[in-house]
Amino acid sequence: MPDAIQMIAGRSGETSIGGEQAVSSKKRRAGSYPLSTTRVGLASLAVSICVLVCTFAASVFPVQTSVHSMLWITALAACCVGGLVAMGSIRTLRTIETELRRCQNDVGSTDVRLVRPVIGSDPIADGWNGLLDSLKSNAAAVDDRSSRPPATLDREAITLARAMRGLPTAWVVTDINGLIRFVGPVACGLLQLDESKDHTDVDLLGLLALRGGPSGTDDPSEPETSSDQSAEDAAADQVDIERLLGPIRMVHCRRVLKRAAEPIQLRITRSRLTGRSGDVDGLAWVLADVTQQSLATEARDQFLMTATHELRTPLSNLQAYAEMLVAAEEMEVDQQKDFCNIINSEANRLGRLVDQLLTVSQMEAGSMVANRHELELLPLIHLAAEQVEAHAVKKSIAISTRILAKSPICLADRDKLQAALVNLVGNAVKYTPEGGEVVLRLAADDRWIRIDVEDNGPGIPEDEQEKVFEKFYRCVGTREAVEQGNGLGLAFAREIARLHGGDLELRSSVGEGCVFTLRLPVMNRSAITI
Repeated sequence: MPDAIQMIAGRSGETSIGGEQAVSSKKRRAGSYPLSTTRVGLASLAVSICVLVCTFAASVFPVQTSVHSMLWITALAACCVGGLVAMGSIRTLRTIETELRRCQNDVGSTDVRLVRPVIGSDPIADGWNGLLDSLKSNAAAVDDRSSRPPATLDREAITLARAMRGLPTAWVVTDINGLIRFVGPVACGLLQLDESKDHTDVDLLGLLALRGGPSGTDDPSEPETSSDQSAEDAAADQVDIERLLGPIRMVHCRRVLKRAAEPIQLRITRSRLTGRSGDVDGLAWVLADVTQQSLATEARDQFLMTATHELRTPLSNLQAYAEMLVAAEEMEVDQQKDFCNIINSEANRLGRLVDQLLTVSQMEAGSMVANRHELELLPLIHLAAEQVEAHAVKKSIAISTRILAKSPICLADRDKLQAALVNLVGNAVKYTPEGGEVVLRLAADDRWIRIDVEDNGPGIPEDEQEKVFEKFYRCVGTREAVEQGNGLGLAFAREIARLHGGDLELRSSVGEGCVFTLRLPVMNRSAITI
């Protein structure tokens, strides 16, 4: 028995250490041995020939007891030798068959590592033992990969995991049914999940309000809807679920999530995880908040519609009054002057609109420049108030000014600064209710000149006070207002202020109005930034 164990160990070492030399030696040995069936057949043939020869010789020789006895003894010995040869040839096959039956009958032996090697030096034993060594090595490698703790993972896998967590993208990995397996920090914030907790097996489709879940539509605080509308929504959600969990490799869709403050629009990209055979199936999700992008697109479209209308109106007036002047054979001089003044006014209106469009293009391209010179701010403030006076009178809004006794001087571009002040005062008049008041203040110290434009309108929430300076953005409280805007005035005014080395700031509380402060450097400090 020790010899057998030593032989098995020797063969195992030969398989693992010998490498290519062991394989080549086995191939040569396998080529030198005939097949087991061939050896059994040759032994049977030799025994048959020996028996036949002995029988023939016994019939030829006269009856002699000693000769006949020798012949029968020879025939019997040949049969015994042939049987021994046959038994030795099929011994390995018998052992392998016995081992296979044991594995078949014993459920616990189905593990390849419990199958025993065969003791022998013939090609069948070598092939059997080599096959077992290969299967055991593969099983050990699989167990090693599946049982490795996170601390022993490959450096590349750890680096990739850290990179995934550091990506500024809301990504989620789920199984084929939409249950979360991994979720990134950005996605936790977007889906209002606690990053410090484990969210395994949480239904992502429930978080996306596609079916009953934490963010579903079963909130009792939501207003009741009609049964027809609920059925249509449920049918649409079911279609989205089938698309997202379907066999298509990549799916894109949009979803609106209801939040306490404001709904958000999500762009969802789902792709199926494909890999090697045997890998676990799953789905990879990328979520993007496109609320501001959608609002900007909507505001831009509205701006283009407004601009088209505004361009059409002065052009139509110019054409109409010009045709009246040409067609009239006799017209009083006063009427001609009125027509000319109207044409001039409409031309100025058209020029201002074109200038605004060009200014937007310059702001987008970053090519806006200021032609600076010494400038008194008091006339600019009075002129800005005069330009919006007609709108203020229509709404019974009083515009009051609180100016310094001596107007400070700054180094600025008159046209651009005038346009910024008109935007600020016009914005205040626009959102001040009827009978309200707009206050203009001018103050200065040794460093800064401050122009305050105060109104008593609805105010701006704190979380939107910085967003109102973005191009095409309009805060929630003013999107449904009667007064329409394009969301460019405040962005343009801040750009002008920063172009002059200053800034535009906002102080506001909901229900208490807004105070916009245009801050400009005094001349002796701004001269160095020309």
